[in-house]
Amino acid sequence: MSINDKTNKNDFNMNNKNKNNIYRYNFDENVMDELSTFAKLHQYNERKEYKESWKLWLEENNDMVKKEEDRLKNLGYEGDALDKMYKAARYYFRKKPQVKNEPKQRRKYISMEQDIITLMDEHIYRNIVALDYTPSNGYSEFCKMNIESIKIEIKRMLEIGINADDISSKIKKTYKNRYFIISRNAKEDNLDLNEMCVTLNN
Repeated sequence: MSINDKTNKNDFNMNNKNKNNIYRYNFDENVMDELSTFAKLHQYNERKEYKESWKLWLEENNDMVKKEEDRLKNLGYEGDALDKMYKAARYYFRKKPQVKNEPKQRRKYISMEQDIITLMDEHIYRNIVALDYTPSNGYSEFCKMNIESIKIEIKRMLEIGINADDISSKIKKTYKNRYFIISRNAKEDNLDLNEMCVTLNN
């Protein structure tokens, strides 16, 4: 046997092996979704009514069905693609239970001590009228001025099982939330923040 004969034989065996490996011709994901929806919608139909609905579905989804037929054929599927779809919808997807996503467990609400919230409010009232004041730079200054109080609050939160990243985020969010609450209340109640600032600083 010549080298060419051996090569051709090996190529033939490889081609057959590849074809044998494609033992399941799965539908495109979008097609499976559509078939599943149809199956669930008509799962309690009588056989005759089901077939009529199936014919209508094929007409309405003609482009998608034709595209899927061509795709399966290119993969090497030699059966009837329409029959394969019908049986999948009628006997597989109709009985397959729909998987419900388990609801995400809510994260435990982290409440801060009233003492530190009071410190935040006082700091905001004292500085909110400054032209260069923003919640961001106000928070940075608050942390510098209240290091010991913040350390105590961090220690308390760590002791009840809250991780460090969540604590840092919580303190920052709480300060900014207090700022927006104070700003909103001042507008709604027509409060003079300048006057309050003078009062707190005296």
